[in-house]
Amino acid sequence: MNYYFICAKNMDDINSLSLVYNKRKKIMKKIITLILPISLLMIACSSPSTDTQTQSETAPETETTATEESTETTTETETMATEENTAMVALVSPEEEIPMGDAELILEVKDSTSGETVPVENIEVSSTMPMEGEEPMISKVEIEPTETPGQFKVKTNFGMAGTWNLAAKVKDTKYQGENEIVVEVK
Repeated sequence: MNYYFICAKNMDDINSLSLVYNKRKKIMKKIITLILPISLLMIACSSPSTDTQTQSETAPETETTATEESTETTTETETMATEENTAMVALVSPEEEIPMGDAELILEVKDSTSGETVPVENIEVSSTMPMEGEEPMISKVEIEPTETPGQFKVKTNFGMAGTWNLAAKVKDTKYQGENEIVVEVK
């Protein structure tokens, strides 16, 4: 706000300056009272941001089927793989129930047609827990290969009991594939 010092010769000059100032002040109040409701109305009527995604939009769009071998080796887990991939990732260990908290899992990459272990050098794994009405809970995952070719040690933390999804992707020049392993954490 700028202040100006004006020398007035008489009281009439002061009154006229005061009237001009009061008129400007009233006009500004009217403009603000008009702009504020209009801007709030525009914000309320605008479409939601495109940055927010629902859980169904972020889920991978793959057709999955359960495999017999993975359900035999994992009692509390269910493994699903896409039919068109050449390799899939299966949970080897632990076979018993998985407790809440820090967990160490062994994942194995297998040929999707023969079921044989495939000696790939790299996989990518993410661990998420779907949350009703919210974004999924994400857990940090550390992956390191074991001494057995095609097997990987995965360290993660299951922060809550319930259903967790391990999205696994084979990153190899010879074999490609991705699937989701569903684990029940107690």
